[in-house]
Amino acid sequence: MLTEQSHRLFGLKPLHLVSLAMVAMALLLGISAMRSSITPYVSVAEARATGRNVQVYGFLNDQGGYNQDGHFRFALQDEQGQVMEVVYPKGKPANFEQAIGIVAIGYYDAASNTFQADDLLVKCPSKYQEQTAQDLAPQP
Repeated sequence: MLTEQSHRLFGLKPLHLVSLAMVAMALLLGISAMRSSITPYVSVAEARATGRNVQVYGFLNDQGGYNQDGHFRFALQDEQGQVMEVVYPKGKPANFEQAIGIVAIGYYDAASNTFQADDLLVKCPSKYQEQTAQDLAPQP
């Protein structure tokens, strides 16, 4: 004869065990989804080696221009000195010429030998840094 105690695992009722299993599964699915949505920062060499979405931080190697398809293109140089061509279909970002750094988000297309950027983050000098420098300048 089975007693109520024999139907329990670790002293928990079946309903509690099912609830714990559902919470554990939800946590695992959430962690898995977060990992797949994170876009890591990589070098130019790493971007060329992988086919997935990445972020490449670098500096302008030229002022860029438009290709025959009307997409903005420019050369990006990473911190190791490697250069790759970036193609951005949305047009030249504002303050592009003043950029002290660029983050290109996208993937490397080996067929065209270019980095296809879905988004660009332009890192410009802060207007507050300029203002502070002006405030600290000696007054005549």
